[in-house]
Amino acid sequence: MSSAHEEVLHCAKHPGVETNLRCNRCGTPICPRCAVRTPVGFRCPDCVRAQQAVFYTAGGSDYILAGVVALTLSVGIGFVMTFVGWFFAIFLGPLAGGLVGEAVFRVTRRRRGRQMWLLAAGALVIGAMLPALFNFRFLLSLTWLLTMAIYLPLAIGAAIARLR
Repeated sequence: MSSAHEEVLHCAKHPGVETNLRCNRCGTPICPRCAVRTPVGFRCPDCVRAQQAVFYTAGGSDYILAGVVALTLSVGIGFVMTFVGWFFAIFLGPLAGGLVGEAVFRVTRRRRGRQMWLLAAGALVIGAMLPALFNFRFLLSLTWLLTMAIYLPLAIGAAIARLR
């Protein structure tokens, strides 16, 4: 039952929206659009962002080191993929992406970065396209294009899954 003396709250991000919901960490009034469900209750976007920052500890040197390792592995894997064909790309794509993701994760000493997955994905794309720069016949080959069309999404998906 609500009493006549209850205070009317307005969402901190949307002042025109009335709410009875508060962040369970800081007590800020939040509307259902702003509320983020967590295992311990609803939180405001600011508290969720602050909590996530604890998990992302990679620095600039980690990104540089991860980029070098990811690109080195991706170039080697890219050259191998030009010769294996589309059928083997189905199996080798996830394996290659997982390998790159794991190498990045280990070389950064298990520190996570918000954009580390993007760096690994970019390295996989560059590594796959590099053979075409050295030999343009690959660009004209439908088999190579099909192999890359299968390999890249599978490899990138596996790398992202490992790094997120």
